[in-house]
This record gives sequence, structure tokens and C-alpha cells, in this order.
Amino acid sequence: MKRSTNIIIPAIEINDELLNCLKGLNKISSKNFFVSIILDKKNKKKFPKFKYKINKLVVGKINMSKKRNIAAKKFNSEYIAFLDSDAYPNRNWLRLGIGYLKQKKGDVVGGPGLPFSKQTYEEKICYYSKRSFFVTGYLNFRKFKAKSRHCDWLESCNLIMKRSFFLNHGGMDEKRYTGEDKEFFERARKENPNLKVYYNPNLFIYHRERILVGFLLQRMCFGMDFLNLIKPSSGIKGFQPILPNLVFLSFLLLIISDIDLILKAQIASISILSIIFVIFLNLKKYIKSYKDLILTILTINLANISFAIGGILTVIGLRKVLVNKIYTFSRQRRDK
Repeated sequence: MKRSTNIIIPAIEINDELLNCLKGLNKISSKNFFVSIILDKKNKKKFPKFKYKINKLVVGKINMSKKRNIAAKKFNSEYIAFLDSDAYPNRNWLRLGIGYLKQKKGDVVGGPGLPFSKQTYEEKICYYSKRSFFVTGYLNFRKFKAKSRHCDWLESCNLIMKRSFFLNHGGMDEKRYTGEDKEFFERARKENPNLKVYYNPNLFIYHRERILVGFLLQRMCFGMDFLNLIKPSSGIKGFQPILPNLVFLSFLLLIISDIDLILKAQIASISILSIIFVIFLNLKKYIKSYKDLILTILTINLANISFAIGGILTVIGLRKVLVNKIYTFSRQRRDK
């Protein structure tokens, strides 16, 4: 019997993270699916026995966009679902997602990425930072169970759609290491102005957070793509991606200006305290511990400095040289 849904998981190799993802899929309520694992390399680890079929392809060191395209083209199914190897879905994720597609809630459906229950303290602070408007802007609803809505685009770590829809729109840009999901939706919307992308909190997955260094490097990579992240149709909120760059450049101009040193210090102090206060008001909505608040505020500011540095690297022409290497390095984790 042909399985209805192909769950596509790009990964580097078979490791504990990938096995945890597969164990999570073994618990979902749907039965009519198979899984495609697209790997860089072979290793000696083997899969335990699962209730579903696994297709395994070893394709060499290529980016996740190309891996997803390979699996979608090679294996026939009515639907495809994208999931990252460091994530796993809730029990009803696939059943509800296919249901929303059949109800025509959207051409593509997905939901938020929540942190692992057994995360480290460092990972928790990084998650709190990503949930803030001052890091992820108007798209921060994708980091918690917000109200269902139609939106511009969703992340490729949690997408469900018809296979024909994905292939008819050319799949993902295989040259991209970052922003491939946003580019896919923009390209699809040009061909189909009535495109519907549906976010629903019931379609949540658990997604492991990066450690601090990886998180900051990821923000630097996103900063290299800041011009493509601007969304004028979303009003003033859509210009949030340029805010870190403007603040960073303003401080640089202040430092090199001829203003009296004491006045410089006063301006800088007032500006920094104002920024901290605004961020504090935002974080108080979901963080109760003052220790967590202080560390999250610090991390948000470091993340925005990293984002601004990424923008500067793009302006001086170093994006193509650095972005792939930095993004790959940002995914590395410390052994526990």
C-alpha cells in the first residue's frame, strides 16, 4: 500500500539526536506515513525497529535544501512533511496537519517550535531570547503556542504540504544555507498570489535549541541576509530586521564623533538603559525569574550585535565566503 505522507529529515549522520527524532515519530497517532532520512555520510549506528518504513539515502555533504528536494522527488507520496533531525513532533502533529490541508485551511501548514523539556539552562536562555520580539520580530509567534493565523511563511523545520505543490513550485533553492524557506514561499506567492500559509499551535514540535555560541553565530548568518528579511507589507514591524544594524551604526558614529567624552558617555548610558528597559517590558510577559531576565536581556543584546556584524559582513562583500561555513559551525554542539 502506498503511504500517504513522506516525512523528510535531512541529517549529517545517524546519531543520538536523529534517533530521538525517530523515536518521537514512533509515538504519533498517524500510521499512513514513511520517513526519508537524507545523510551526509554512513556510520556504524543502526536504526532500532520502528512501526514505520525508513528510506535512507547517503548523498554526501550538501545543504538541507538539496536534501529535501532529493527526497521529495525520489519517493512518491501524496503529502510531504519536513522535520529537522534535532526535533520531534507532538502525538497529533501529522494527523491534524493533513486534516487542515484537507479542510483547505492552507496550501502549507505548520506550527511552533517549542524547547525540549530536558534542555540545559544555556539552551533555555537562548529559547527565551528567540521568543522575544527584539530577536525574531513579528515572527516570534512561531516560538510559542500563539493563536492560529494565516501568515507570510513558516520555518522548514515544521512544514506539511502536498508533494505536488512543493514540486510544482520548484522545491527549495539549493544554493541557500539560510532563508531557503522564506525564499520558497516568496517564489510560490509570486506564482500564486492567493497562497495560504496556515499556522496552528496544535502543530507544535519540540526543537532543540542551540548553545549560546551557536545561537550567536546563527544570528550572524541571519544578519547577512537582513535585506531579504524586511517585510514592508507588515507595517513598521516588518522593518525590525534593520533595527540592530541602525542601533549598532549609531553607537559607532557616537564613538568616532567629536562630541565631548562626558556627553558621549551620557548619551550612550541613556540609550543603553532605554533599550534594556524596553526589552525588559517585553520579557516580563513570559519570564518570571530575575536571573533569567538579566541573562536573557544580555543574550538578546549579544544576538543583535552578532546580527549587525552579519549585516556589515554582507555590505563589505564577505557573505558568500563566510555564510555557509559559519552556519555549519553554528549547528555543532558540545558533547554532554
